Amino acid sequence: MSNLEYRDLPEPSNSTDSAFTREMMDALPRIDTPPPKEARLEAYVKQEVEKAIRQTQMHYQSQLDEALEEVSVLERKLKKQIPPPPEKVERSRTALEKPENFSGDKKKYRAFRESLLLHFEDDAVYFKDDRKKISFVLSFMKEGEAAAFRTDWLENRVDAQQLGLDITNTYGSWPYFADKMEERFKDSFERETAKNEILTLRQGNETAQAFFERFEEKKRWAEYTNRINEEFLISLLRRNMNKPLVDRVIYGGHIPRDYQEWKKELIRIDYIWREREKEKKGSDTGKKPYSEQKKEGEKKKDGTGYTYTGSGERMEVDKAKFRTEGRCYPFSRKGT
Repeated sequence: MSNLEYRDLPEPSNSTDSAFTREMMDALPRIDTPPPKEARLEAYVKQEVEKAIRQTQMHYQSQLDEALEEVSVLERKLKKQIPPPPEKVERSRTALEKPENFSGDKKKYRAFRESLLLHFEDDAVYFKDDRKKISFVLSFMKEGEAAAFRTDWLENRVDAQQLGLDITNTYGSWPYFADKMEERFKDSFERETAKNEILTLRQGNETAQAFFERFEEKKRWAEYTNRINEEFLISLLRRNMNKPLVDRVIYGGHIPRDYQEWKKELIRIDYIWREREKEKKGSDTGKKPYSEQKKEGEKKKDGTGYTYTGSGERMEVDKAKFRTEGRCYPFSRKGT
């Protein structure tokens, strides 16, 4: 008798037997879709086995997907916590001169810092790492107050590392280092000093190009700009540069409109004037003094008569020779 047929039988009248029967029936596995009576037992069993296999595969696949998701989350967290090792980059060759060693002199600090910035811009790939920037700067602090600053920096960095502190935004940061360097070496009176120096800056014997190099350095330190202080800067050029040069610009038929035009015109006229002076000196050098030219025509006596050191010298020597022989120049016969 099959399980289904057994379930369809009427329950016995005995209450004890009935309870036992119901308990046994409940213990039997439930089948959601009973097979038709005409289906073979082998086909039915195969179908149920395949169904169970599919369910098991789906269950394991679900567990695998969950495990992979957990691994992916952990990988992302690790990437955030552990930065990748910096790529090794070699310093490229440069035409720039090395910065001069800095002793801590506040008057030389700005020039030192500008030289550093030129190197950083020239090799931006290498100096992308803040630590390389800091090491580069410290390598030129070898004496004076600058050497003391370097020692303090290195000792404080080592102490912070030994305490387990994160130095990414402090002793490993270029902005932090630059701020400390500014606090230590920047001249607080630099601006006022530059304002006073630019008032008394004179051209003298130097070229206009050389004058503008000094003038614009002072202008930058005094924090003057062409947009805000243009009229004042032009008045300084007209007063501090050589008067004949300024007059040539003013009376040349075209007065410059702004600072840049004044600069361009002053340099141009100064260059032309100096080139003409060189040409004049060169042409005067090729001429002989009048006293030397006069000496070239003087006579000198020798054994045969007069000898001329200037032009016509050969003719006069020949005449003297023919006369001593009793001949008339230019004929070769005697007594004529």
